Formats: sequence, structure tokens, C-alpha cells
Amino acid sequence: LLVNLRKNIDMVRSFLQGLPSLYEWNSSTQCCIGAALNAAYELIAENGGRITVFLTVLPNTGPGALKNREDPNQRAAAEVLNLSPASDYYKSLALECTGHQAAVDLFLLSSRYADLSTLGGF
Repeated sequence: LLVNLRKNIDMVRSFLQGLPSLYEWNSSTQCCIGAALNAAYELIAENGGRITVFLTVLPNTGPGALKNREDPNQRAAAEVLNLSPASDYYKSLALECTGHQAAVDLFLLSSRYADLSTLGGF
């Protein structure tokens, strides 16, 4: 939301109250958190700030898309491959953010595989 809060407080309240009904029947399972993070970063890069992300599914489309690398048969293997990042996308974005005094708080709320080794680049 990029509005003057003092001048538009009623509009912001109305929007926030109606937000749950906008996506009440949404059945999309796609997540493009990479694009959302890029947009948020571009918005605050000039002055710095904080980006807070609540993620419940693995990002599976757009920039930073990841594939499910979980293999139930390798959980007891001597060498677990999932401990290394799948890509450097989030690490390079994190470096850009720190260069502009932008912090990212990432909350992963999933009971499924979340690829924390890659997303944890922040």
C-alpha cells in the first residue's frame, strides 16, 4: 500500500476489511515469491526498510522458482543433498537488499517441504 496513511485511513481500513473476501475462493497453487520480493525491493531500495514475507508453499513459478527436492528414501543417507541451495537466486537478492539497507523477514509456515537451504539465503 503506497498511500498517505493520514489522508487515506478510511480507504486503507476498507481495503483491509475486504481483503479476505477477495481471495476466499482462490484455488491457485502457484507461488511467485521471487517476483514479489523483487517488486518490494525496488519499492524500498532508495530509502531502505523492511520486507516481511509469510510463505506457506514452495515458490514454483516466476523468478526464483524451486522444485520439490525432497526424497523420502534419502533421509537416512550418509550425504544429504538437500542441505545445499538449489540456486543462488535468493542469495544474490539478499546481497542486493543488504547493499541498500533493506531487511527481509521470512516466515515459512508449511507442513510440507520448503527448501529452507535455498530460501534461507536471506
